[in-house]
Amino acid sequence: MVRVMLICNAGMSTAMLAQKINKYSDGYCYVEAFGEGEFEEHIEDFDIVLVGPQIRHLIPSIKKVVNNRIPVSYINPVDYGMMKVDHVIAQIKEILEG
Repeated sequence: MVRVMLICNAGMSTAMLAQKINKYSDGYCYVEAFGEGEFEEHIEDFDIVLVGPQIRHLIPSIKKVVNNRIPVSYINPVDYGMMKVDHVIAQIKEILEG
């Protein structure tokens, strides 16, 4: 099972998205959401990081934290806002599986 970390300002909006992804991913992935101030404490447990569009400017600093050990990308703003979990799951698969 792929472990996915979602990061946003406080972890609130991504927490809703994480719940929906966990419900509809058919066991492909497990997603947890964290705020930008707490993600570093948990980063070792994940296979990929997706960042909320509102903080995508932090991607370079997040990549430094993960030291290129795992992929870091941001969630499409439309998919994020509309909670299109099928699109986000497809994005995760595309990043990890090519």
